[in-house]
Amino acid sequence: MDKLTSSFSWKRKRSKKQLSTQRLSDQLLRAFFHYTTDAISFSDMDNTLILINQAFEHNYGWTMDELKETPYCFIPEDLKVEAHQLFDAVRTMGVQITNFETVRQRKDGSPMDVNLTIVPIFDEHGTIIGSACTARDISDRKKVEEALKQSETKYRLLIDHTQDIITIFNPAMERIYISPSVEQHLGYSHMEFQSSSRLLLVHPDDMPLMRACHQQIMATKQQVQFEVRSLSRDGSPIVFDTRGFPILDDQGQVENIMFVARNVTERKYSEAALLRSEEKNRIILEHTDDFIMITDKQGEILYLSPSHERVLGRHKLMSQVTLEHVHPDDRNLFIKHFNQLIHYQKAGTYEFRYQCENGKWIVLESKGVPIMTKENECDGFILVSRDITERRNNEELLRKAEKLSVIGELAAGIAHEIRNPLTSLKGFIQLLYPTLQDNKLYADIMLSELERINLIVSELLILSKPQNLQIKPISLIVLMQNLLALLASEANLKNIRFQTSFGKCPPIAGEENQLKQVFINIIKNSIEAIANHGQGEIRISTRLLPNRHVLVRLADNGCGVPEELLSKLGEPFFTTKDKGTGLGLMISNKIIKDHNGTFHITSKKNQGTVVKITLPIVDDDIGSS
Repeated sequence: MDKLTSSFSWKRKRSKKQLSTQRLSDQLLRAFFHYTTDAISFSDMDNTLILINQAFEHNYGWTMDELKETPYCFIPEDLKVEAHQLFDAVRTMGVQITNFETVRQRKDGSPMDVNLTIVPIFDEHGTIIGSACTARDISDRKKVEEALKQSETKYRLLIDHTQDIITIFNPAMERIYISPSVEQHLGYSHMEFQSSSRLLLVHPDDMPLMRACHQQIMATKQQVQFEVRSLSRDGSPIVFDTRGFPILDDQGQVENIMFVARNVTERKYSEAALLRSEEKNRIILEHTDDFIMITDKQGEILYLSPSHERVLGRHKLMSQVTLEHVHPDDRNLFIKHFNQLIHYQKAGTYEFRYQCENGKWIVLESKGVPIMTKENECDGFILVSRDITERRNNEELLRKAEKLSVIGELAAGIAHEIRNPLTSLKGFIQLLYPTLQDNKLYADIMLSELERINLIVSELLILSKPQNLQIKPISLIVLMQNLLALLASEANLKNIRFQTSFGKCPPIAGEENQLKQVFINIIKNSIEAIANHGQGEIRISTRLLPNRHVLVRLADNGCGVPEELLSKLGEPFFTTKDKGTGLGLMISNKIIKDHNGTFHITSKKNQGTVVKITLPIVDDDIGSS
């Protein structure tokens, strides 16, 4: 408005029509002043506040009386110079300041982002007598913009400055006024709406809602808030956040209704974009096999990805980060890294062992990242963990293969060096054998031992190069019975019993001598484990599996192997026996793998050991006993 008093001159008598128009204008200005959501204030030439509206008191929290005692307490200290410069420019030069964004301070001390419009006030002679300031709270818009920045790398900027559309309807729902700002939002000029009452402001589908709100205001004389759509000139829908206020006459009856509509179309688009982004992130989180955990600063769990239940089997949701399922040996490392993350907000990667619901241990590689706010304060943490058990197992297998390769090369050299003199010794003893009639017993012992040395050298060669296995059908039951008969005397001396349970067992495909070597090695290990532990028994059973393999199970109740050493069984030169070489299980494992079988050991200290071996059966003889 250029001059507040230009339309209020009472120097000559007004006509009835002029008085009606004047009254409507007065009602419009008064209703807008009191019920608009923007804070409006008037100040004189001395920069003293002389009038504020309800929205001013509501938004800032100060009453007019309080402002008289502490003027401009709603302006932050560091912005008071800026504010004085703005108002001085308006009062001294008559400039109009619009869409100026700054910060004001509420009574509770909290900041509020506002959009200022400051205009000069003129008297009837055109002299500036003060200024009027309209402050619009844009805090919500700022929050939406910030949320969009954090969740999207590409986004559309919200419209920074919007002007409300003000409309007034009479009790008969006839539009009697609309503000010029309608052109900015809908493309229709102010005059087009004034000259055509048939031009709809509200979307036809939203007219029932509009009428219902109109009736509610008429009945309750209270303000209402709702959202409606309008159609722009090009036919596109525009969404408005609308507030309806009753304008009461002197008798307290509803004379007119004013609607203040704010364009929230861009905010709606932004919210939809944010929801789409969150939906994409949700789909990723719900289907990844990585374990994603979000916690607050105190370690309270805010989110667990579904993979925790799908992979780890955790059906019970956790509320706090705990060490319950972390391996005891890894707990100190886990605590150390988690404390670094909490106290220093420093991202880091570490590995630890974790126990699934079924008791299985897996290796997790975990990375923790702090969640930082715009004030650079930590608001929580994101922990992303990945199961790397298979990768670690493959690396371990590779290390064992490299060790086996080195041992094989060493074994080949040793075998070659031993066989050369061995051949000479055996040859000369056989040459002298006819002349050793008086010492024939000693000669036989020497030849037997030389043959044993030759057998040991042959075993070393198994490690050095692939063997050409003479695969043929073998009766596993007969083989086991012969071995047990061979080892029975040694078992009886140590008070050890054999218990057998041979089920249906077709012939297997294998090399008899090598398989004998495997089973003798395992049974002798069991005998030695029981001998160190007291009397006991060795249980041997066979069972036909559905995958055309036979399972051989050998179990004893000996001293067992500690859990922490179990993973080392089969490694080169590792042994739990005082005089062991650490090659027996490694050679046995290699023989079984060469037969396309499997070799698995479980053991508990002071409870015993169980060895499970599977071997393929002869294809043509499946089903025969």
